[in-house]
Amino acid sequence: ASSAHKANGSNSSKAGEKRKADAHGSTPDFEEASRMAAEEDKRRRNTAASARFRIKKKQREQALERSAKEMSDKVAALEGRINQLETENKWLKSLITEKNESKEDIAVLWKKYTQESGDRIKAERKDGVGTSLNSTSATTISSSTSATSLA
Repeated sequence: ASSAHKANGSNSSKAGEKRKADAHGSTPDFEEASRMAAEEDKRRRNTAASARFRIKKKQREQALERSAKEMSDKVAALEGRINQLETENKWLKSLITEKNESKEDIAVLWKKYTQESGDRIKAERKDGVGTSLNSTSATTISSSTSATSLA
């Protein structure tokens, strides 16, 4: 019985050594798997963060483009208004400087001015994004037209 016990004891000690070896052998595998899982998790978080950054960057760019377009539209509208007011100012100055004109002539000139003004607004066009025709050429054209109509 003692020899059987020794055999079992020796077997159990070998089995214990085997278990210890397995435990030591699996520890590096477990650590490696844990490290790889951590790297994979880090990579996934980095990828998600990069995607969020790209989305935010695109939204910022779109907001800037939208703002730039709104500003250029506003500039174009204000330039049109400036041209209209300059033309009206020239017309009013010419009315003041003219002598011996009757009220009927002024009414006719006003009607002619408003019709030309409407035609000019319809004829305006844009070259490119938010740009209009050269304002000096438009002013020259309108002033020469008003000068010939007044003469």
